[in-house]
Amino acid sequence: MQKNNKSLFRYPLLGIALLISSSFLALSVAPTIAGVTFKPPGAQAPKRSSGGASRDGNLCGFATQATTSTSVTPLIPTTNIGYTVAERPTIFVYIPTTTAKTALFTLQTEDSKYSYRTNLSLPNKPGVMQVKIPASVPALKTGKNYKWSLVIICTEELEPDSPWVSGWIRRVEANSSLTTQLNKPVSLDLISRLAETGIWYDSLSNLAQLRRSQPNNPALNEAWEGLLKSVNLSAIANAPLIN
Repeated sequence: MQKNNKSLFRYPLLGIALLISSSFLALSVAPTIAGVTFKPPGAQAPKRSSGGASRDGNLCGFATQATTSTSVTPLIPTTNIGYTVAERPTIFVYIPTTTAKTALFTLQTEDSKYSYRTNLSLPNKPGVMQVKIPASVPALKTGKNYKWSLVIICTEELEPDSPWVSGWIRRVEANSSLTTQLNKPVSLDLISRLAETGIWYDSLSNLAQLRRSQPNNPALNEAWEGLLKSVNLSAIANAPLIN
């Protein structure tokens, strides 16, 4: 009987041991899956490029609020240019708490011809705002540079010192392997692949899409923070997506 009693305990204990070991395995694998690091392709924005917000923090009520950042901040690599394989990429900008209600968004070719121009409503709380280029706008041409700008309208009209940011986009062709992945459902594997090959705008927009569909997934939040920190945007890495 004593031998039989020992066998009764053997298998439950084995199951518990396996459960504990698998839990540790899951914990060790999760950071690797969630890690997304951008590797810049080495491209530089055109030399005439300039960008940044107005240095007057009192404009639009920015300086009067205790926010993560008091500056309008474009989500873009430090080179001020990002690649995309999309015909009409999505642009992201951090908007601090502000008294302003609207902004002017423009998209221009490298020779300063407007492709798109519109007024946008600003969110009523600080966070990362996305700007989608509508289907009515001509598709970006492969190999060409485009400049986008966002100007905060603090008064009834635009002022010379209105806060503004800008960045550059270059559309590139996806190779056959990446094209195959792009035709599948969005995943962290795809986003990691895009980031590793220097496709900034698409890695960011696909990750934002995943975060909205799974807001309570900590791996996606970790991936977002890692992606922003890899391009020196740690100050706004925890800012919420607000539209």
